[in-house]
Parts: sequence; structure tokens; C-alpha cells
Amino acid sequence: MAKIMMAKRKINLLILVLPLLMAACSRVVVKDSPLISENVTRGSQEVIYPDAPPSVPDGQLVWQKLNCASCHGSDGKAISDKTKISLNDKVYMNRQKPTEQYKLLAFGGENLPADHPALYNKVSRREVWNLVFYVRSLARPPMTPAKVMEVDAVFGSNCAVCHGKKGYGDGPLAHNLEPIPANFQDFKRFYDRTDLTLWDHIANGIKWEGMPNFLGKEDKAKNLKFDDAYIWQLVDYVRHFQETTEKTLPSGNKAEKVKL
Repeated sequence: MAKIMMAKRKINLLILVLPLLMAACSRVVVKDSPLISENVTRGSQEVIYPDAPPSVPDGQLVWQKLNCASCHGSDGKAISDKTKISLNDKVYMNRQKPTEQYKLLAFGGENLPADHPALYNKVSRREVWNLVFYVRSLARPPMTPAKVMEVDAVFGSNCAVCHGKKGYGDGPLAHNLEPIPANFQDFKRFYDRTDLTLWDHIANGIKWEGMPNFLGKEDKAKNLKFDDAYIWQLVDYVRHFQETTEKTLPSGNKAEKVKL
């Protein structure tokens, strides 16, 4: 009888422990990158946004590593019969979304003026974003620190009241507006906009939203007129929140290759 009771206790204990053992076995701990998406394993061509502003000088290193100049030329002017796009053409570049450029570089493209190879198995995701912004710089070089400071004064007296001093959309009037002012450091939002779109929003405002039009207006305190050219400077200023001219990788550091 005692043996039977002992056997029942073992069975009951096994019933209690077995689910815990099964759960433990099915739990896989993966050290994941903040840039990795669950859709990656499904072969998705989803745009995965960076966790920090892409670096233009780091992008130049990727450009050199991949020998992009063999088709695009050292300054972005196409030199290959296959490559009909000049990357230093401002008119062309002003119409390009960073998201679309990312997808072209990462996953390749067909039926374009020239096919482009996929880079997902050659460089990391971070390197692709760096390359995107280096390519953009060939037509629209980033603002110098001195120019940023110059335009920052104008931004501070005309735009920061809504968009905030650092561009987070948290200015003193922001809480009274619906929708709230744009956060210039929102990569998902602004990488899906062309520079031409940004120019239009600044110049002509956005209907039904709190964004006013600036084209033709004046900042008399600074003896400044918001003409076509100065609106483009404001576009470059907005973009400076979304990229960096600083090197972000130590010299000789190789970014980890991650499947895109």
C-alpha cells in the first residue's frame, strides 16, 4: 500500500513539474539588436529605422568600402553607362525619400534607370542608413556647425515656440495645438518625406493644422526675409536633427553584420 501511495505522489509531482519543464525548454533567450524586427525572419523588406541619427562621414566609409564610385563617380556624377542617375543632382535628390533610398540600397531594385544590387548581405543595417545620408550629402551637403548656429537663432525666434528648441515638438505653445507640432527627431515620420515636401510645408504651411506659411514673410528684428533660398536653409536645418556630421564608429571598428 505504501509503495502505491509513493508511486501516486511521484506521478502527481511529475504532473506539476512537467509543464514548467516544457515552458523552460521552449523559452529561447536571444540577444537582440534594437534594429531587428520580428518580420526579418519572414523575408520582409520592412524599413527598420535607426536608433540614432545616421552618420554622414561613416557613410562615406561605406561608399569607399563598396567602391560605389566605380559606377557613381567620386562626386556622385554617373560615369557608368548603366548608371544614369547623378547623385549630385539637387533636383533629383530633393525628390527622394530616405526610406525609399534605404529600401533600394538594402534590398536592391529593378526597372529603374539602372538596376541596383542588394546590400543586405554585404553591410549592416546601420551602415546602410549611413550610406543613405552620405549619398544625400552629395547633392545637399549637411549644414556646418557655424551655419547651424546661425539658422538656430532664426529658428529660435520663429519656430521653437511650437517645435521646441531641440525640435521635439514640445515648445511652450505645443500643448494648445491639435495636432501637436511635428517632432523633427521622429525618424519614421521625416524619413518618409522628401526635401521638396519639407520645403512646401515650411513655405506654404499645412492646411487644417497649426503650421503657418513662411514664404515671403520677414523677421524684421533680424533683417531677414523668408525667400525661396532661405526656406531651403530651413529644410537643411530640419534635416540636421535627423543626421550627424560626427563619426560614430571608432577608427577601424567593423559594424556587426545583421540580416536585413
